Amino acid sequence: MPPRRILIVGAGIAGIASALALSRELAPFIPDLQISIFERHDVLSTSGGAINLTPVAQRHLDQLGVLAELDKMGPQGGADIDGIEMFSSRSGKPMGTVSFTDRNGNGYDGYKGRRVMRIILSVALMAVVKRTKNVEIVYGKKLVKGEQKDDRAVLHFQDGTFAEGDLVLGCDGVHSATRTLWVDPTCPSEYTGISFVQTALSAASIKSPIHFRGTAMNVSRHGSLLTSYCDRDREELFVAAIVEFDEELLPFYRLESGREWRTKHIIKQTLGEEMRHRFGKSAFPCIREITNQPTDWMLYPVYQVPPKARWYNDRALLLGDAAHAMPPRDESAAYALDDAILFARTLARYRFEPLPDIFRAYQNLRRETVNKAFKVSQRMWAKNRDMGMLEGRLKEWTLPRTIRSQRGAREAAWEFDATKIDIPFSSEDLVLESFVKEFSLY
Repeated sequence: MPPRRILIVGAGIAGIASALALSRELAPFIPDLQISIFERHDVLSTSGGAINLTPVAQRHLDQLGVLAELDKMGPQGGADIDGIEMFSSRSGKPMGTVSFTDRNGNGYDGYKGRRVMRIILSVALMAVVKRTKNVEIVYGKKLVKGEQKDDRAVLHFQDGTFAEGDLVLGCDGVHSATRTLWVDPTCPSEYTGISFVQTALSAASIKSPIHFRGTAMNVSRHGSLLTSYCDRDREELFVAAIVEFDEELLPFYRLESGREWRTKHIIKQTLGEEMRHRFGKSAFPCIREITNQPTDWMLYPVYQVPPKARWYNDRALLLGDAAHAMPPRDESAAYALDDAILFARTLARYRFEPLPDIFRAYQNLRRETVNKAFKVSQRMWAKNRDMGMLEGRLKEWTLPRTIRSQRGAREAAWEFDATKIDIPFSSEDLVLESFVKEFSLY
């Protein structure tokens, strides 16, 4: 029997996108479909800064009805980005562009890039949820246990309540309770050794000339500094350093609500000094000015989930960062959207099959792509670790060639459409296809 009651843990991009995609794919077949999203916070989270939406992410948001909501928000709906310009922070020389347009300057199916604050994207996602009649969000539900009872999945929450359903999707991020408490307790998240140190400030507060059009990655041997507009009127700047950071220091920099204001002030002051040390001698006057601004820098450690992590059990499946968090890349948000749409289509196609077979069919569609992306992300992020002078010069010398050599692969990636991926007629066909591919029998 097809699942009628679906429980989703986590109201981030993956969780809400999954609910919207499932509603679209399953509602025509299951009139009494009910999808509940359980979020551990009492209100919508405002953390996370600005995120990059690639052509793929924008295409999938459009298919879910979310892009139109972003556009309704006017300037706050995000800044249009043709590409990420790469510069040497040391010399000030351009080193190439990671382009979101084709060779004629056009978007892929009309979609380019967009930089938007995460909270704005969350509001747009919520607006679509509110008009989707078979989807609800319940706040203040911190998961403490998941289990299977007969033919039902049961979620237990910290407040003593529980929820039962046919299927659970764990979309609760890199530190997923669904994974660590139920699906794969042997696979906790790992610190990558790299952190974001980020802030937002008014563009008008920077008096020096700004050297980039939309978004720039300013590369140095002490890490990289992302500088980007995040609104259509280009009045707000998002700045994020991608730097190596000692894991032993992380507890000191946590800005928990219980800490007194003096400690928080010291933390922000120390982070400001760290940014001046790393980027205060940049060849770009605007970067030197940014590092001297009296702004609130925040530290966000970057964690990952090892590729060996289990993705599912008999009743629960992990999606998004809960399954495969990796160091962020240009298409990080897109991976969560890809997951949501591909799994919804897989479930709709095989809705009469046992859940483990459906989960296996989805994994066979997705895992190889994710594992390849993980390896590329690790290689790319290793270049943000602190380097000596000669190694830093070598990075600057090789980066332009790397950008040029990868252009074809990026162009192919930007054309990806999860709604057009061929799903085999039956789950058995997909499992057989995966087996044949794995052992090179064709």
